[in-house]
Amino acid sequence: GGELGWSSPGNYVKPFSDALVKLAKGQYTAAPIKSNFGWHVIQLDDIRERKLPSFDEAKNELAQNAQRQLIERHLGELRNKAKVE
Repeated sequence: GGELGWSSPGNYVKPFSDALVKLAKGQYTAAPIKSNFGWHVIQLDDIRERKLPSFDEAKNELAQNAQRQLIERHLGELRNKAKVE
């Protein structure tokens, strides 16, 4: 148990996120919620809007992700072509 911090409902398993999105600020689940991690009583302390980064703020991370995907694809192609004797 304990505080989970700020996160989006989609980051949790379905039973947990389904219960979370039904809560209003300050509410907690009336009954425990069962997930594959156990039983949970969820309290929603606060809600805040998710701020999406501007393109300028995100472009370095986007470029790194694109490079990593290209490298992984190329490595996969090399592995498929490799002959191990």
